[in-house]
Amino acid sequence: MTRQKKTRSAGPNGLRNLSAEDIRKTRQPKEQTKKKGAGLKAGSRNSVAVSGNETTGSAAKKDKRLGSKKPIPLLPVTDVAVAPVIVPQPKASLAKAKPQAVSPEQELLLIENDSYLQQLLERVEQDEILTGKDAKYFNAKIARMEQLMAELGLSDDEAEVDPLAAFESKDWRKDLLGDED
Repeated sequence: MTRQKKTRSAGPNGLRNLSAEDIRKTRQPKEQTKKKGAGLKAGSRNSVAVSGNETTGSAAKKDKRLGSKKPIPLLPVTDVAVAPVIVPQPKASLAKAKPQAVSPEQELLLIENDSYLQQLLERVEQDEILTGKDAKYFNAKIARMEQLMAELGLSDDEAEVDPLAAFESKDWRKDLLGDED
């Protein structure tokens, strides 16, 4: 048997082209089947279920989710005839805590014994630059310490020499250039 190629033409006695309307008429309609129920209707939770078995009055089963229908006053009622309002009174009074007064000597001892400040002092002595919270804490404590020492008369003004003033007063030209004018 020889092989015959398929062609697109239906031949001399091929099918005629039908319009879309004619095709719809000739097509068999699908059987209408009832869909399976997937549960209750949407919104059934909020609808009131009415059944023949329910009785009226207190014996009727109520939906617990609906809650009370009693109106709630938004402002306190002052009219005694309606309902007396009982305002709860606090059993304890609150007062702000006052910091204990510490003598300057004790405060100076507390600052000197501060371990975190001691660590920061060691870092500064090693020429490390403090930043952020460390620098803020260090500066505040040192400033308070100087205030307390001045208040107590413990600061030695003669012993303190401004390093910038000492630097400016020295003539560096003589040391560097060997100039002797």
